[in-house]
Amino acid sequence: MSLFIAWAAGYADRILISTAIIPIRAEFNLDARQAGIVLSAFYFSYAVTQLIGGWLSDKIGSRLVVVACVASWSFFTGATGVVWSFASLVAIRLLFGIGEGAFSPASSVTIAEVFPRKERARAKSLLISTTFLGNAVGSGLIGLTVARFGWRSSFTMLAVMGLVVAAILWTSLRGGMQGQRERNANRHRTLWGPLLRMPAAWKIAAIWFFASVLYVGVTSWMPSYLMHTYHIDLAHTGMAVAIPNLLAFIGTNAVGYLLDRRAKGNERAFMIGGALVSALSIALMINTTSMTLLMVYLTVCLLAFNFVYASVFAMPLRYFPEHLIGSATGLMNFGGQMGATLAPIAMGALINASGGAYISAFWLLIGSAVAGVLVAATWKPLEPRMGESVQPS
Repeated sequence: MSLFIAWAAGYADRILISTAIIPIRAEFNLDARQAGIVLSAFYFSYAVTQLIGGWLSDKIGSRLVVVACVASWSFFTGATGVVWSFASLVAIRLLFGIGEGAFSPASSVTIAEVFPRKERARAKSLLISTTFLGNAVGSGLIGLTVARFGWRSSFTMLAVMGLVVAAILWTSLRGGMQGQRERNANRHRTLWGPLLRMPAAWKIAAIWFFASVLYVGVTSWMPSYLMHTYHIDLAHTGMAVAIPNLLAFIGTNAVGYLLDRRAKGNERAFMIGGALVSALSIALMINTTSMTLLMVYLTVCLLAFNFVYASVFAMPLRYFPEHLIGSATGLMNFGGQMGATLAPIAMGALINASGGAYISAFWLLIGSAVAGVLVAATWKPLEPRMGESVQPS
């Protein structure tokens, strides 16, 4: 439960910048290209520290890494509220990404330390579903807090909440430390070579790269798109984004159940179907003039994205050796977050080049989803029995 709360807090911190970028652009007189850089800065450092966090968690266990991550990102969330320029904002967002970067692979190691293999997809799906819960709560409440208290105070409030969560994590994970010490003593030496020679590791990294371009592109620019195209205010923008994310939170846990009970060996179909429906939903979304239909299409997009999201995060837990789970998750998420780094910048550049129009930016996301389908089509779930061997396939 404490990990669940920590994931939700982390995603609420991230979604805040997507809403706050609207008044931030006005205060610092930023164009769409500069706004894209601000939105992307977090993901660059986040991507790099995925590799470090996964390796470190495999080496020493997850407790210290997880708690340090939450404390660090909370500090820099608070620091975001005192920035004074475009350059300082980018610098703080880079440091914020360092804090969050190691958390995802470290939490995968925590799951591997606690849950048997057959239950891990559900456990991981519960955690990653907080992406949507954090976005739902964050979008709704943050839209209101930014409108009422200002964007700077909103970052301060989330920072305080994060530090409380770090303290809860430190206490709640303490009971398992003796078992973790015993596991640490028996850990394999973690080597990158065998992992990097696995085609499967690179495939899931590529799939997650293209999926992250789609998801981060949508979530980063959707509040601005709603205000620009539908002329709704900041508070109602947050509420509009919250509803699809809340439904997607429920959907992720349903997908996790299917992965554990029905879909072993069928991840390829889940990923291909999810990416195709997401792409179709975005195409419909940008061709409607109805706010109601846009919300329907956005909800379907996020629900379909669940099938890709839950599948790729379950695969390291299901198919990779115990001592490589953190490193495999880190490599996969490194690929994903590099996609997340590029998406807001590329979309901002396209919006600028189009004179403020969003159509070409959203078509970039559709193309990324199609590329993900092509890679997912090559996935072979038994290449080789990776739970038994670290030899390359």
